[in-house]
Amino acid sequence: MRRNLGVCLSCCAFLALGSTIAAGQSGDVSPTPTFAKDVAPIIYENCVSCHRPESIAPMSLTSYSEVRPWARAIRDKVVSGEMPPWHADPRYGTFRNERKLTTAQIETIEQWVDTGATRGDDAHTPVLPTFAEGWQGGEPDYVFVMPEYQVPAEGEIGMTNFWVPNTFKEDRFLEAVEMRPGNPSVVHHGRIDVLELPLGLSVNEHGVLVGSDSRPFTEERGGVLDIPDDSGNRFHLISFVPGRGYERYAPGTGKRLTAGKWLRFNIHYQAKGIADTDATRLGVWFSKVPVTHEVFTRSVGTSLPTEIQHTRYMVGGKEVILNVPIGTGEIRTTRIPNIPPHAENWKIVSVTPVTEPITIFSLWPHMHLRGKDMTWIVTFPDGRDEVVLSVPNYDFNWQLQYELAEPLSVPAGSKLTAIGHYDNSIRNRYNPAPDKEVYWAEQSWDEMFSPYLEYTVDSLLAEPLEGTE
Repeated sequence: MRRNLGVCLSCCAFLALGSTIAAGQSGDVSPTPTFAKDVAPIIYENCVSCHRPESIAPMSLTSYSEVRPWARAIRDKVVSGEMPPWHADPRYGTFRNERKLTTAQIETIEQWVDTGATRGDDAHTPVLPTFAEGWQGGEPDYVFVMPEYQVPAEGEIGMTNFWVPNTFKEDRFLEAVEMRPGNPSVVHHGRIDVLELPLGLSVNEHGVLVGSDSRPFTEERGGVLDIPDDSGNRFHLISFVPGRGYERYAPGTGKRLTAGKWLRFNIHYQAKGIADTDATRLGVWFSKVPVTHEVFTRSVGTSLPTEIQHTRYMVGGKEVILNVPIGTGEIRTTRIPNIPPHAENWKIVSVTPVTEPITIFSLWPHMHLRGKDMTWIVTFPDGRDEVVLSVPNYDFNWQLQYELAEPLSVPAGSKLTAIGHYDNSIRNRYNPAPDKEVYWAEQSWDEMFSPYLEYTVDSLLAEPLEGTE
């Protein structure tokens, strides 16, 4: 579901995709900043990666004539802290991929707008950066391509799924993965999961899951998308959001591409006024060095790979246990209570006991339109609590991954806790229906609670894999 952001700079505005440049430091800025000398270097370094023709942003910012009409909106978003899109509370944690403009750069933009947003001498304008058309990690070892999808010109487009087979005969470890939209102008965000094809279902030539009657099988027909993360049938491989979609794992670690399972491309498209197409791709790079530890992506509340544990939540002060085994050995799945109408600060807590040492590399929140905030806490065996990440103002349009500056070692006997709040009231300007209860499902107007973390289990050594087919 697309939010109405008005003049809000959406998608890739002001992403700091590398180290910020020194332009705009005090002493380098003229008394009256100009676009050519002072502002263009900041925008070219941090904005035009997406604010350029045929990219995902709604306007191009590659020249003075393109930037000038948006000058006040740029100033407001930068000064308010909404741009660049970095939502981690600075009081907690340090992160390798932190994205921020310096105070001097923010002041430069503010002063430039307030003094008339002048052009300056074009001779001082830096060369517009070029952007590689290829993959971030170079040519992948293998590329999976989903079937081409016809994106309609108008309307709200729900989350759309495409199933792609993995034809490799053996498991492979990956040292890097990249989810790359075929058409960035219509792909808002997406994710790829590795999972088994549900029994009794098949995939048609369009990559759509179908039943025996050849009709598309959706969650409305049977809840097939509601596969718990800890069921052993699904694991998260990679996500794409503006500014993110490529992951490279620490040396000696890697994600497993499991033979015999399927890749499910789950994509949120946004109509742009004219019909278009997309065929998103997944590039994988096989590990070139021995992998000692497998990288896992799980939500807090689900079990670690080495143990059998029920999914536990606290809602309204009461414990909710999902995936309860019954006498036959089957699993009975209960559901988290729905969010009531008009609930302004609805709280959910999930907990995972750490029964053996793990190492955490990154964390990121996933919620939908009512998502308000999310916090990760590690409670160590001595009772000490450490807030590892706090995202006090969650934004559905910016589902960022927060990479720890140093991996965090969590000893056995610790506890992981995630706390989230939801605003289903009229105060939430993005709320499509505050008078209705909110269900837990994949669509943007439903809700999800996924306090993800990426980690390895210290004692779980990866078995060597052979074969390169």
